Amino acid sequence: MEVNAARLEDRLGPNEPPYKSRGEAQVGRLLDRYGIPFFYEAPLTLHDRGRYRIWHPDFMLPTYGNLVVEYAGMPDRSDYMAGVWHKHAAYAANNVPALFIYPQALRGSDWPRDVLRQITHAYRQKNCTTRYPTRSGLLRSAGPRFAYSRPCGYRR
Repeated sequence: MEVNAARLEDRLGPNEPPYKSRGEAQVGRLLDRYGIPFFYEAPLTLHDRGRYRIWHPDFMLPTYGNLVVEYAGMPDRSDYMAGVWHKHAAYAANNVPALFIYPQALRGSDWPRDVLRQITHAYRQKNCTTRYPTRSGLLRSAGPRFAYSRPCGYRR
């Protein structure tokens, strides 16, 4: 590990988590570069297929409302994508905010800024939504309902 090295990868050395893929390493280094704290493959309990299971999401961002960031590195394999779609559904059913990043998102000169934008957007979508009750008497008689959501800061 070189303390004065120009590249972040050279400064991290043995302190870097043992990433499972090059894409995960890119995402982890991006989070490090921008000072976003994260847990790598921290255990998370989810209710899945009728019972509680321990999952290990790629990244969990505690300062972003425990947003889960998953790197989906093999979108061209149908069996792999079936697992990704299952993760989507399980996170949603457990009310866990999740963002899936695919290899094409880590290409180009602006990819770091684009990924940060996606993280910020996913966090705001989850934590900055206000629900308003319906005004329809039909729905009101069936119990409390919510017709639509508007982002925080919405002005009429």
